[in-house]
Amino acid sequence: MRKQNYYLDGRCVFCRKAFTQAELTDEHIIPEAINGSLVIRYGSCKECATRSNQEYENQALNVDLKVPRLLLGLRGKSKGSGPRDARHMPEVFAGDSVMGEEGKRLDFPIEDYPKHFSLVQFSRAGLLVGIDRGATLVDPRLAFFSLGGNGLENVRTRVPFINGPFAMMIAKIGYCYAMAEYGDDYFDATDIRALLMGTRDDVYNFVGNAENPERLSTRHLHGLYFRRRAEWLTVLVHLFASCHSQQGTNICNPYEVVVGRAL
Repeated sequence: MRKQNYYLDGRCVFCRKAFTQAELTDEHIIPEAINGSLVIRYGSCKECATRSNQEYENQALNVDLKVPRLLLGLRGKSKGSGPRDARHMPEVFAGDSVMGEEGKRLDFPIEDYPKHFSLVQFSRAGLLVGIDRGATLVDPRLAFFSLGGNGLENVRTRVPFINGPFAMMIAKIGYCYAMAEYGDDYFDATDIRALLMGTRDDVYNFVGNAENPERLSTRHLHGLYFRRRAEWLTVLVHLFASCHSQQGTNICNPYEVVVGRAL
């Protein structure tokens, strides 16, 4: 993903209150811990930045995204090396259960850890289909990513996941990208801003996966794209785009965030 700095209007991207530059901190659109390189300079006040970090982003990074971060050596601001053994990784089992509930637990050096990971996928965002999905995750699916190379075969790993934080992180990515590119004169961000500020919790009305497969670039680790769905402005969030599936295809069903009605 390209590197780019954005500058807004001196107001926090979340609460939209005005602050001095010294009172604001940089806001990475995609978290720095997974190599996000788009930054809203002086983008968020300390209170809002703390809220997003503590309430959902850190949980998503340390649970849902733990395996890809470690397999890809994504250390964020840390300059340390990756793990030297598999103790930091989810357990691996022989057998056919995706959730790792069957089969014998395996122990092995880190270089033999399976070179693949999976991320949860969601039903289409409620606002796009006229269904109130609320905060309840229904019928989740898994998307699989392969890093190639050698590693244990015919094994299954646990799939770490906490309902809520990962979807909230995706909502924040989509919202911040739309604000960085368009500002709030192009779309009505009232509802998704309320979600990110914690005054509503129906995240699956705003976040889902695209209904139809998209052909998107795999040149960069992540990709962000705008779409217009009737009156709605949405952002496609294509995480780990360069981690090809086993078929090596660039056809995918990325996450899709409804950021608001276009004005």
